[in-house]
Amino acid sequence: MHTELADTLLQLFEGMAAPPGAGLVVTELEVGMPLEVSVAQRGNELVFLAQPPHSRWEAGFLPPVQRLHLKISLEG
Repeated sequence: MHTELADTLLQLFEGMAAPPGAGLVVTELEVGMPLEVSVAQRGNELVFLAQPPHSRWEAGFLPPVQRLHLKISLEG
């Protein structure tokens, strides 16, 4: 399955949100993880695709993996 990079990042951030009613507020997020990144063409525009890598134990061909390092902070 090929997922757009933006959708992959949204799923990642939603998974790290504090549960409703927990009384916690996330003000900073730093993520480091491997991603399989590729580019596709949709009409006249390029679309970046990214998803966590497949299992390293099952595949005979392993696509290249890039390292994502992202830091997001809330400024007030």
